[in-house]
Amino acid sequence: MQGATRSVSISLSSRRLGVLGLGSVALILAGMLVAATPYRGFGGEGYSPLDHFISELGEIAVSRYASAFNLSLIVGGMGLGLFMVLLSTSLAGRYRGILLAVSVASGVSGALVGVFPMDYHALHRVVSGVFFVSGWLVAGVFGLWLFRTPDPGLPRWLLVPSAIVVAVFIVFIAVYSTYIPANPDGRILGRPDVWQYPLLEWASLLSLLAWFVCVSAVLVRRKG
Repeated sequence: MQGATRSVSISLSSRRLGVLGLGSVALILAGMLVAATPYRGFGGEGYSPLDHFISELGEIAVSRYASAFNLSLIVGGMGLGLFMVLLSTSLAGRYRGILLAVSVASGVSGALVGVFPMDYHALHRVVSGVFFVSGWLVAGVFGLWLFRTPDPGLPRWLLVPSAIVVAVFIVFIAVYSTYIPANPDGRILGRPDVWQYPLLEWASLLSLLAWFVCVSAVLVRRKG
């Protein structure tokens, strides 16, 4: 009975929760694709995740379909935040409150990145910074709960994507901390063909979205 009180209660509502997670990820990816396809930068270049930051897709002054990207972040970010809040409230034990707190911080800050795109430099840096600090903690705290709970009701293999998210985010944060732009509020000029800062940023976000897909798919496929 003690193990059961700590586990996730899988039900029809949990499967619907999984659909919410998958739908939110799909919306964000669709917004990225819509904005990236016609993108032309200040130098007339097309968009590439190898040398363009994610937020450049939402820069109103440059990105033709910035509104599509920003809207997808607002709606999709709030959807993933709600997904994690509802999932965390179904857990029991010491990690529930921590997961709830980092989920709210990550979901709200992720949505605010769409509200305050790169055109609002100061606010954008704050909300994007909060997202990247809290985003990996969502997967990390969930993985810690999964590891420490005797009968979690979810497969242990979810520890693998959780660990990948933590590792990729830590590498990105460590590397990005060395980035000192010549003009923080100006245009980015002289990009290398492969630039480690945006490349690792993309790797971080995509690893987190892949983690959401894994957890959501498990919830959708569970029976009973």
